[in-house]
Amino acid sequence: MIGLQTPPRRRSADREAGLLPLINVVFLLLAFYLIAGHLSPSAPFAVTPPEQDGAALETSADTVIHIARDGSVAIDGERVDADALSRSIAAMDRQGARGVATIRLVADARADAAQVVAILGRLRDEGVETVDLVTRAP
Repeated sequence: MIGLQTPPRRRSADREAGLLPLINVVFLLLAFYLIAGHLSPSAPFAVTPPEQDGAALETSADTVIHIARDGSVAIDGERVDADALSRSIAAMDRQGARGVATIRLVADARADAAQVVAILGRLRDEGVETVDLVTRAP
């Protein structure tokens, strides 16, 4: 016999061992994106903030209020009536958020300015001290 032996069969464990590094890399990428990524809820309607003139500030918000061009209002992605806005802010107060919560106001550039000022007044009346107005870079 001159070397006509059949090659030894590879065990299935040897074939699966090549997948282990790939699984490790995918798991590490998944863990990285879960830790480093920040998911924020999308706006319940289209909002185009006004352009900014100054430097941008990065802050986080506990509550996000959206005001659409047509006057629709949403708190944390849920549409509310303008009259229900005060009740929603009072509910945040009952949860212990007064004075601590950061509120981000995202108003459309073509929204009625009187309505935006009225909502800011309601926030002030409910004891909110700081509101971040969202703008976009020119």
